[in-house]
Amino acid sequence: MKCAFCGYTYEQHEAAVVCQGCGLFGGCHLTKCPRCGYEQPQEPAIVQWLRRWRARREVEAATRKR
Repeated sequence: MKCAFCGYTYEQHEAAVVCQGCGLFGGCHLTKCPRCGYEQPQEPAIVQWLRRWRARREVEAATRKR
């Protein structure tokens, strides 16, 4: 995920650790940036999948160039 406020890139599990003390017990579907604390909606599963797929393709392309 990428924070819309500060631009920090982080993983979903990092946001879950920061947001554990929430009074709504995690049912709010918001994530909190571990760096600045900005809360934003969670990325949809399809966006997460596409991000992982794109990263894998970039790694494959880089290894083919060597």
